[in-house]
Amino acid sequence: MLTDGGGGGTSFEEDLDSVAPRSAPAGASEPPPPGGVGLGIRTVRLFGEAGPVPGVGGGGSGAAGGDAALDFKLAAAVLRTGGGGGASGSDEDEVSEVESFILDQEDLDNPVLKTTSEIFLSSTAEGTDLRTVDPETQARLEALLEAAGIGKLSTADGKAFADPEVLRRLTSSVSCALDEAAAALTRMRAENSHNAGQVDTRSLAEACSDGDVNAVRKLLDEGRSVNEHTEEGESLLCLACSAGYYELAQVLLAMHANVEDRGNKGDITPLMAASSGGYLDIVKLLLLHDADVNSQSATGNTALTYACAGGFVDIVKVLLNEGANIEDHNENGHTPLMEAASAGHVEVARVLLDHGAGINTHSNEFKESALTLACYKGHLDMVRFLLDAGADQEHKTDEMHTALMEACMDGHVEVARLLLDSGAQVNMPADSFESPLTLAACGGHVELAALLIERGANLEEVNDEGYTPLMEAAREGHEEMVALLLAQGANINAQTEETQETALTLACCGGFSEVADFLIKAGADIELGCSTPLMEASQEGHLELVKYLLAAGQAGGHEDYFGGHRSGQASGEGGL
Repeated sequence: MLTDGGGGGTSFEEDLDSVAPRSAPAGASEPPPPGGVGLGIRTVRLFGEAGPVPGVGGGGSGAAGGDAALDFKLAAAVLRTGGGGGASGSDEDEVSEVESFILDQEDLDNPVLKTTSEIFLSSTAEGTDLRTVDPETQARLEALLEAAGIGKLSTADGKAFADPEVLRRLTSSVSCALDEAAAALTRMRAENSHNAGQVDTRSLAEACSDGDVNAVRKLLDEGRSVNEHTEEGESLLCLACSAGYYELAQVLLAMHANVEDRGNKGDITPLMAASSGGYLDIVKLLLLHDADVNSQSATGNTALTYACAGGFVDIVKVLLNEGANIEDHNENGHTPLMEAASAGHVEVARVLLDHGAGINTHSNEFKESALTLACYKGHLDMVRFLLDAGADQEHKTDEMHTALMEACMDGHVEVARLLLDSGAQVNMPADSFESPLTLAACGGHVELAALLIERGANLEEVNDEGYTPLMEAAREGHEEMVALLLAQGANINAQTEETQETALTLACCGGFSEVADFLIKAGADIELGCSTPLMEASQEGHLELVKYLLAAGQAGGHEDYFGGHRSGQASGEGGL
């Protein structure tokens, strides 16, 4: 769509309406003019002349009065590099008449076309050779082409100006742009006419939800309350702040909306909503209207907590400068720093520490710290930052997990490597219930387990249930982990103290046939345990595994062990 950067007195809609292209009159094609640029077959012309479509003369002769229509016509030919002289009849000459449309005097007076018409008229007056356009006209034409979506009009020497493809694309693009503009204006007017006949039946809450400032102003002027709530119980100001509607928030505050209105739900304030959404301008606006920077939500979060969780550094800085409490705990016992660490927002953590946040503060109930949370989530950069800042990596949570153990739960290899490089204890710490390797084995994290073993992890260290890492891997059905641990020398027939469970009995209890097969082939004793592997599989109803164990027992010379009532138990006869 073409527009004129030079102002003018008409509106945008009027501009569009007045330049709709019209059909050319009959007889628009021209004979070669005596004063034109002769090219043998036809004349290259790019011109506008007033009056009825004239016979072509050298400088636009035959022009009629200024009120007549203007035939705006494009024709193109391939110009020889030698110049535009009077050569004719050459096979190299190839003429392509492109397109024409009519512009009347009203169109020419329109600022949208003023520059364009002047360019074309000045380019063709007195039969000017189109390849030798003055720099000012050239620049104006190229600006027109750029607006029409076409590239440069010519090369440095101007030879491309008379290229028929360039002129064809110019004419087509301009015509299409005008058509589209006129169609768009028609649609706009139709829509406006349709909307003008409709009554806006939206409620104030609906207008706020749509961010329709004018509709909100109108409804408020009609007497609606600025402190209404939505059907969901949200205040209008909170709705505007959570959606990022700055102008709407301005209007509501100007109409004396309650800056602390939590709605019927009594949950978050508008400041919390804006901070959670990352809307810095609204946060500043609310603070200018004396919003309480330390209000807490129903879950104990403050605006600072929400900003830290979202990673909005600039909002964090503004809130801290306005006196936000840096050590407030939410219902999970998390401080703003802990929320930032859990989400991996390093720059937020840096700002908080610069403002005095306690790096080793822990939650009241779960005893989590910023470091343990970052390790559990696997935020390597955050872990590195906190370690460099002096975080205690041997601090234990309520489950007696160190930072390394938290990393091992979800298999964060690189975090574990960093912690080990920083001196973390690879085996079970004092007073803990399990080792990092047991946690890795339980989760099936093979690469992490390999790292821990490489760093000296004890393969036979048992957790509070008496299970070794191999038993944990077998109980969870992690065949690859079982293979790794056995390859590293784990005791395949180790038993728990009280119930004499083995890796094989645990695998059979869980119905993990592949693991049971692997263990048996690796030499597991099928007779160990207070409850044998067969008994465990039978009790849990793993029929296929029972069949496998019976076959394995017979093949191993255990006919007496598996004979008699054992097979009956597997089919449901008798009891255990």
